[in-house]
Amino acid sequence: MNAAGLASVIPSAIEFDALRAELAKAGSLLALPELHGNISGVLCSGAEGAMQRWLEECLAEYAEHRGPKRSNDLRRALQELVLVTQQMLVSSELAFEPLLPDEDSPLDEQVPALALWCHGFLSGLGFAAGQAADLPDGELAEILEDFAEISRAGLTADDREDRDQADFALAELKEYVRVSVQIVFEELSLKP
Repeated sequence: MNAAGLASVIPSAIEFDALRAELAKAGSLLALPELHGNISGVLCSGAEGAMQRWLEECLAEYAEHRGPKRSNDLRRALQELVLVTQQMLVSSELAFEPLLPDEDSPLDEQVPALALWCHGFLSGLGFAAGQAADLPDGELAEILEDFAEISRAGLTADDREDRDQADFALAELKEYVRVSVQIVFEELSLKP
């Protein structure tokens, strides 16, 4: 998928499986939810130059293991994902969506993906924290605590037995994460 292809999907959800395949083909070592969470956290930090520094550090480490050609493929794929994520975050229509498997995927895939996404978000925010002026407090601190709790989420036997209840709870968590990311972005990256 090229930049034009990714940019054309901004108004709707990014196709998870297609993007996961594209990044795997480019040689990404992280799972797509964790990677997207990482990118989202760095972008939400508001730290000047953090995204470029994150990208360069990821690619430098990757190039050591996979070589320059595959590193260039991954660079293009990551740059496109960063661009799309940034456009979703700044959209006046609150278009941001964490990249997760769709709701028809098995719970055994959806729950760990949400946990990985939150872990990635916290890691990305932490990566950029050295450049951020203020550490989150109040509502933002609560959101980050909640994300830390979600990052440890797993399925219970009850969840497996009552799929409807588990689906409902998961949908609520996904919406909470989606809205909370917008709040973090507005508070940290859009403040004067």
